Amino acid sequence: MICSTSCLNKRLAALLLALLLAGCAGKAPGPPPLGIAGVDVAAEGSVARRNALRLSCRTSGGQGPVVYDFRMMKDGVESSLQRGATSDLRWTPKEPGDYRLRVVATDAAGTVVESDWSDPYRFAPLLAGNSRYAVLPTENLSDRTAPLVEIHDRLVRTMAAAGLQVLADDTLEEFMRKHRVRHVGGIAPETSQQLQEELGVDGVVISTLETWQDAVPPRVALIARVVATGREPEILWIDSVGLAGDEAPGLLGLGRVNDVRQLLGNGLDQLVASFQRYLAGSFPSYRHTADRQGVRLLNGDGKTADAATGAVGSRLQPQVTFRAATFDPEREYRVALVPLLNASTRKHAGTIVTLHLLKQLNRYENLRVYEPGWVRDILLRYRMIMQAGPSLAAADILASEKILGADLIVSGQVFDYQDLIAEAKVDFSVQAVAGRQREIIWTSRSSARGNDGVYFFDIGRIATAHGLVTPMTRATIRLLEE
Repeated sequence: MICSTSCLNKRLAALLLALLLAGCAGKAPGPPPLGIAGVDVAAEGSVARRNALRLSCRTSGGQGPVVYDFRMMKDGVESSLQRGATSDLRWTPKEPGDYRLRVVATDAAGTVVESDWSDPYRFAPLLAGNSRYAVLPTENLSDRTAPLVEIHDRLVRTMAAAGLQVLADDTLEEFMRKHRVRHVGGIAPETSQQLQEELGVDGVVISTLETWQDAVPPRVALIARVVATGREPEILWIDSVGLAGDEAPGLLGLGRVNDVRQLLGNGLDQLVASFQRYLAGSFPSYRHTADRQGVRLLNGDGKTADAATGAVGSRLQPQVTFRAATFDPEREYRVALVPLLNASTRKHAGTIVTLHLLKQLNRYENLRVYEPGWVRDILLRYRMIMQAGPSLAAADILASEKILGADLIVSGQVFDYQDLIAEAKVDFSVQAVAGRQREIIWTSRSSARGNDGVYFFDIGRIATAHGLVTPMTRATIRLLEE
């Protein structure tokens, strides 16, 4: 009997089905696909007076181990907070703002699942309109005799005129005598806690005079920061300003300024306005994107006193730089900044460049930089005198979880810092050590003059060392972070 075509097709299909069933006999069914059963978010304690959040992700199914990527969204920028096999995260944002959270899970087979975004969590600034500030006496790093009392008084008056509540000078002086506070370039944890508990101070204003020249053309450079008081002092804001009377003379020299006190007033106005922008939530900061496309500027419309958010020209970029392949710039790091070794003829050049690096590091939201007064207090307590730069012993102390717990120890050396004679010139190197690994993971060398690339009519000339070191340190830290 001849079978029709349809009959042959049916027999062939039956044979294939039988073979398939025979091959699958005895095999267990595959695991269900990876899924996220839920993400629990709860408040847990506090860090530096901000509530911490505990995130826990529950998954089901999947093949092999699961990698959890905890992400947050702020101002439209999505960033990764933690990647790894851990399904829990305890996190506190460094900066105030509205944050939304989610988890992206990936199994060994490459299956990717995402949770929904959480409701927004709002973290208010640690300081508000009714906060109380203690303004420490101005630290003089200018190598010149300067009217420090006048500078301090004008800073206090400028803050008061802006509506900020400032602790009375006589009350602060009595406190400093009582507790024998001598160093005004930083704040130690014990002093910070005493200011909070005894005087009700919420923030400490630390100001440093970098440059003072009252001869024509005058020059003034100031660095200021505000530190939240408490058991663990936290840097909230830092900015700087550098002005020269001849930097913008204009037509017929009408823009020339010959009075150093006029420059001082302009500089203090810019610094206080910058701090007010921080209180209003519009001070610029940087954040990594989750798609690994680099760093985004948040609050891009906000201004800094040093106008340091634009591009940096090639002449101010580091000439030598190295970053270890094992270093992940997107991670959150705790950073201890050790004063740079000074090999220049300028007496306080090492401290000055250190403060500029502090300013640039603090603008990255994934870097939590310890207050320099805290680092100084630890090094003095353990008698770490670093005549030739920081040692591995100092790095071990700063990295110890029982002492400070720094992930990175940043230091370096200043070779030249000229500001008051001839052309401005800055030359320095920076390195970062991974504390617990005791390995150098990043190093750079930068050198520039104010007249580099200037050929006609002083166009593009940078008049001050402050004007040089600000973009130079910004370019240096940008290479570390990107």
